[in-house]
Amino acid sequence: MTDNDRRGGVPRLFGLALLAEAATLGIASYLHRDGHIPLGFTVVRGEQFTAASVPEAVIGAILAAGAAVVLTAPDRARRAALFATAFGVFGVLAGVAFVVTSGRPSIAIDLAYHAILLAALTATLVLLALRRPGAASGRAPERQRVRSR
Repeated sequence: MTDNDRRGGVPRLFGLALLAEAATLGIASYLHRDGHIPLGFTVVRGEQFTAASVPEAVIGAILAAGAAVVLTAPDRARRAALFATAFGVFGVLAGVAFVVTSGRPSIAIDLAYHAILLAALTATLVLLALRRPGAASGRAPERQRVRSR
């Protein structure tokens, strides 16, 4: 039994991708609560924008929960990963609409972040959807030997 068979056809890599996507939303949520991240050579300064912070935290939490299921509960991995990723895609699309209609003067960084995250989530969702449940980990299936008489 391969790792994918034990995980409902979802490799651990998908869980790690969901976790990374959730982490970026957690950071964005923190920055939208006027957070500051010192990097040594500079400081990333956030802004007070609670209307964005709360949805980012919720979407991040759902992606993190999906990642946790993929990494720890193999029998529910595929369904949880698909749900969490689809929720993330729709949430980020709503975020784009909100940013565009917010009337804020500087939205270029927000739009760039949303575009990159949307691309990552969409790629994750498409790869999950195209993957057959119980598919092997990319190795060619072993062929049975046929005896000739």
